[in-house]
Parts: sequence; C-alpha cells; structure tokens
Amino acid sequence: MFKTIALSYRLAERTVSNIVNEVCAALWHRLQPFYIPAPTVETWKNISLDYERKWQFYNCLGAVDGKHIAIRKPLLSGSSFYNYKQYFSIVLMATVDANYRFTTINVGSMGRFSDGNIFANSSLGKMLNSGSLQLPEPKPLPGQNTGTPYVFVGDEAFPLMPNLMRPYPRARVTGNYENKVFNYRLSRARQTVESSFGILTARFRVYKRPFECKLDTIDKVVLATIVLHNYLRTDILSNASIQDEDDEIAYSFDESNFSSLAPNRSRSSNEAFSIRQNFTECFNSNYGSVDWQRRAVQRGQF
Repeated sequence: MFKTIALSYRLAERTVSNIVNEVCAALWHRLQPFYIPAPTVETWKNISLDYERKWQFYNCLGAVDGKHIAIRKPLLSGSSFYNYKQYFSIVLMATVDANYRFTTINVGSMGRFSDGNIFANSSLGKMLNSGSLQLPEPKPLPGQNTGTPYVFVGDEAFPLMPNLMRPYPRARVTGNYENKVFNYRLSRARQTVESSFGILTARFRVYKRPFECKLDTIDKVVLATIVLHNYLRTDILSNASIQDEDDEIAYSFDESNFSSLAPNRSRSSNEAFSIRQNFTECFNSNYGSVDWQRRAVQRGQF
C-alpha cells in the first residue's frame, strides 16, 4: 500500500508505514475531542431539530448505516474477514447528523459477521440495549399527546427497536399508502448517512481500492479520514456553494469498494412496532405530513 509513496520520496516502506501510523493516530487524538465529541443530551436535541428542519423527520437522533471496507486477506485469518459479497472486508458502522457529519463510529469488525452481530456488538448497539446513551426524554410527535422516544433511522440491515426505526417490509407496503409514506419519510432522512459515506469516499482516494496493510493501520487511517471529514464539513457549513458541490458528489459515488450490510431478519418487540405506528400516523396526519409526499410516493418505490 505504501510502495508508491516510498518510491516517490525515496524512503523505505517501513518508514512510510510508521509515518502514516503516527500521523493518523495524532490526527485522531488531537481532533476527535473537537469534531467527534461524545454526544450529550443537548447535542442529541440539536441534531433532532436539524433533522426536523431539513428532512422533516421528528425526534430523529441521526441516520445509522454500516459499510464493508475492502481489504487484502490478512495472514492466517482463514475466512474470518470474508463477507457475504465474496470479498475480504472490515465493517465501518457509523451514525451521522443532518449535516453529513459523523457522530458515532465503530470500525474493525470482521466482514464475516452477520449484520445483527455487528450492530449488537458495536458501541451504539450496546448503549441502546443498555439504555446508557443519555438520550433526551420522549417528546410527543405533532398532533399527538403521548411522548414518543427519540430514534435513529436505518435500513433493512438493522433491527426494529424502540430507539431505532427501519422501513416496513415489502409485504407491508403493497397496497398500503400510509406505510409507503412512512418508508418515504424514513428514506429521505436516512439518505444523509449514504451521502456522508459518498462524500468520504470521493474525498479520500484511499477508499478507491482494497487496503493492503495491517488491520491496526487500517483502523487508524479510517478514523483519521473520518475526523478530517468532520473538520472539513464543519468548516464548509457556512459556505453554501461548496456544500452544494459536496452533495452532488455524494449522490454519484461508486460503491464498488464500499458495500452495504445484508438485510436483518430478527424479531422486534411490540413496543418498537407501536412506536413505528406512531410515526406512521403522524406522517399521514394534517400535523405531520408534507405537501409533496403524495407525489413522491406515487413516483417512487417505497
């Protein structure tokens, strides 16, 4: 992986490898407290307000997704890193805010693990299950009187949980307009995480080909690129023209080296189903609907 750099600067590959390790570790150590700090209740509330204003999804704490990062087969690893798409990978699990900035990160899980195992063993999954994430108190949705928990939004790769919403399955949306509206509104909010990965891979060319270095080095490089991404996004937010340019990049990126997780088929609790129904009723009411959702549902596949 470092051979080209080593030849360009007439340095030994081991020297270049050491430099990359030290620089990436220093970037994460210095920038992480400022650009990916541990979220507080106030932080979650601000993220929720941004999602409500920009993406019309209420009580939303962020969008979550996981991606397989292609790597060269590690020595003596057998099939541990061989994923369902038939190549070797590690998994990057992350949540993002309404402005395409990463808020929580988990990197390094073996590609062979199922989506359920990866999420359950990630820091976010563990904190959601234990209730230690310091989330705001439930708040009523527009037009409703009872409090609804704050939630993350994800795709079919994630389980339906009280604090994590996923789309209705195809069998539940066929001929059901209300469920299609929910899927559309969730998809609209969830595209922020897809766009964030798109901006990340378009900006840092290291993701354009499989990593060919030690696993520890891969983790450091990924963390460094993510904290630099947040640094640049924070600086960009005040410049609308540059932000629009980045958004265009995000929608057109190639996922050939950055693949999605497999669908999740685990059972969900009655509480989670009830919360999803609350969102469905809200999005179809006069208080929570948006003017263009009927046209969008009629045009799209939700």
